[in-house]
Amino acid sequence: MVFDFHLHTSASDGDLDPAALVACAAAHGVRSLAITDHDTLLAYRWRDGAVFDAARRLGVELTVGVEMDVALDGREVHLLGLGLSLDAPALGDHLEASRQARHRRARADLALVRERLGEAALREEDVFRPERESLMRPHLIRPLLARGYFTSYEEGRDWFHENAPADFRVPKPDIADAIGMVHAAGGEAVLAHPGYYWKDGYPILDRLAPLRALGLDGVELDYPYASSSPELFGDGDEERFTAALRAGGDALGLRFTRGSDAHRPADFDRVYGRVDMSGA
Repeated sequence: MVFDFHLHTSASDGDLDPAALVACAAAHGVRSLAITDHDTLLAYRWRDGAVFDAARRLGVELTVGVEMDVALDGREVHLLGLGLSLDAPALGDHLEASRQARHRRARADLALVRERLGEAALREEDVFRPERESLMRPHLIRPLLARGYFTSYEEGRDWFHENAPADFRVPKPDIADAIGMVHAAGGEAVLAHPGYYWKDGYPILDRLAPLRALGLDGVELDYPYASSSPELFGDGDEERFTAALRAGGDALGLRFTRGSDAHRPADFDRVYGRVDMSGA
């Protein structure tokens, strides 16, 4: 069976609505998936839970998930929560605070763009779209890139880092608190794409054992670093990091599967992995 527990919809920075995403995944052979939008569970409430109907119709097992911005040693990392209750109060309060903060930041960013690049550079409807709950910088950068204001996404990202005010910050709980929220919601906490932190020079492999002691349930092993971030991951980088992560897995006692499955090296790529849907 092909699994994918790291997928985004138009509720955050994905391109497809929740039902369309499930259909796309099913067409590529995925039979079990989690939608893990950034700081929102809207995909599961979208159109009165239509995504669950789509999953049942297509024979896809759907796990409720989210990807949270959290703080680890003063830096931002991402934590996947899998198998969550939609009604967990602490997690719900945090996601609502994040939604409000993201909207305030998007308003400030839109005003900044119009001031620096001109009123016609970016329209309100480019950013604030129906059924888009978690507003993110890509929602501003992509239309500006399409209109020729930047020559690359990286240039746009750097422009915002240099020019945007720091007054509007998205809440980032400490990773221990975030793990606690996920567990209180009945889910499992999984560290997302650790290779990015390794590439930044952060000793993430050394931090996995302490994180396990804090309650971390797993680590995302299979992530398409080279195709998603070719400017960071050259030939062999992804393979080297994955090999190092696998080598430490047994010693650290980390599980790379979900639920009650045991740590099974032979099944890594299929049990907790991703598929390439770029051709869809």
